[in-house]
Amino acid sequence: MNKYLDAHCHLFDVSLPDNIGAIVNATKPTDWDAVIRLSNEKPNVWGAIGVHPWYLADLPNDWDVRLYDLLVRNPNIMVGEIGLDKHKPDMDKQIAVFVRQLEIAHNLSRGVHIHCVGAWDKVLHIFKSYATKMPPFVLFHRFDGKAQDIVRLVNKYNAYFSYHKITPELLSNTPIDRILVETDSTNPAQVVAITDSVATLYPECDLYNNAQRMLKNG
Repeated sequence: MNKYLDAHCHLFDVSLPDNIGAIVNATKPTDWDAVIRLSNEKPNVWGAIGVHPWYLADLPNDWDVRLYDLLVRNPNIMVGEIGLDKHKPDMDKQIAVFVRQLEIAHNLSRGVHIHCVGAWDKVLHIFKSYATKMPPFVLFHRFDGKAQDIVRLVNKYNAYFSYHKITPELLSNTPIDRILVETDSTNPAQVVAITDSVATLYPECDLYNNAQRMLKNG
């Protein structure tokens, strides 16, 4: 039986068959406990908690203290979904929250799941500034950056890239051991169709093993 893993999804209540795994990302503090609980209850589910750039409004002052505490008490949980988005307001605050979460991930040696829309220059500048204090791996979800940046991101920051749809230029420039697939949905079972579509182009690419390798910190 083929095995599948959705590298990026959100809280769900569907039943997953044994051959499908999922990495569930929280986007705001009110989701953190539910993601932790789901990942603890299901052996084929992994969790990541963080603050998404869409949800900075009304963020409590002690958000990072609570995030750090939850991660310390749950060593199997990663950091995500975090990042930058040019379409959302207050880029200075976005950057401050993003950097703080990278620091936490580095200090606790947790992988990071990153959302980036139209802010690749800023993300790359932050990475360069914190090159010696980066998390053990980063996953760029729904990656749509520049193809020429992929190898540098892999070599310098142990990056993986998850795709929601076939993007030939990006996929062809991504090392086959760094390609993951995702639904970015509340139904990770949909990852089967996405995996099969990528497999038609790259039959030698073992997407499930790629995800497992990443989950073991690269």
